[in-house]
Amino acid sequence: MKGSHSFKSLFTSNTRLKLISLLFSNPSELYYVRQLVRLADEEINSVRRELGNLKSSSIVLSENRANRLYYWANPDHFLFYQLTVLANQNSGLGEQILDNRHKIGNIKLLLFNHLFLNHRENNGIDLIVVGDASLKVIDELVKVEEKKRDREINYMVMDKNEFKLRKVKRDPILVDFFLTCPAVIIGNPVELI
Repeated sequence: MKGSHSFKSLFTSNTRLKLISLLFSNPSELYYVRQLVRLADEEINSVRRELGNLKSSSIVLSENRANRLYYWANPDHFLFYQLTVLANQNSGLGEQILDNRHKIGNIKLLLFNHLFLNHRENNGIDLIVVGDASLKVIDELVKVEEKKRDREINYMVMDKNEFKLRKVKRDPILVDFFLTCPAVIIGNPVELI
């Protein structure tokens, strides 16, 4: 799993970066130590040390269950939301879209529904892409993520003018989407105003 250079520079440990990306990209999931060692592709001592550091900061929580120590992202930590957004920018569909921006085109905004961000079921729109973007490339990336999540992903792609028009007309689809407190994966939140 690779992280962006700006994300890496925030952390002194590559292992910590990988663990935060794993734990916060799917925050409702529980992981045991050996599972995290495999997923992070790091040494067990390094993983244990960083899990200890994250736990002492209350960023992650742990619990013994059936002779295994499980870890998960602490949803009550004051940085939970920000770490979840960063993790989704550096893994999964967010990372794939960021890595393929040159193929996709000019993306002004990429918004993830809060439920999609946290890997929860959603009946509405999961993500919105605003800009001059290639629907074909986005569709290919979404199909890969659908296989990983084993469910259909509902998304919208529109240019900036259509987005503004839909906002002005209070499009019910956009209203429902914004009621879920979407996360800005790409772009500036000022663009939403």
